[in-house]
Amino acid sequence: MARILVIDDEPAFADFAKILLETMGHSVVLCMESKNAFETALQCKPDLVITDMNMPDADGLELIAQFKKDPRLAALPIFLASASTDDRHRALALRAGAIYSIVKPLQKDILKALIEKLVPPTGG
Repeated sequence: MARILVIDDEPAFADFAKILLETMGHSVVLCMESKNAFETALQCKPDLVITDMNMPDADGLELIAQFKKDPRLAALPIFLASASTDDRHRALALRAGAIYSIVKPLQKDILKALIEKLVPPTGG
């Protein structure tokens, strides 16, 4: 089980992501405002971050850059989520330091496989 921070200003997506990730056995912290994302990450100490690309205060690329500059968060794996299937968005996400660029709406089997690659199961 991973602790996952979901950063998205759209309540419908954030709620959907929370339910989807919790059904996979993960603990989820929601952050609805990108201006609070950095402090939320420091407080909740996630294993993984999923952030939206387009938000009003700071976009996902800006958040990734902010996280990567801080040694406490620099190694944190980040997925950038976007409704766009444009390859330029993916290239920007990867250049900024995201581990993956994923397309909204999230697909459970793809998300599960990506998370399992990054966050080893606990216990056993």
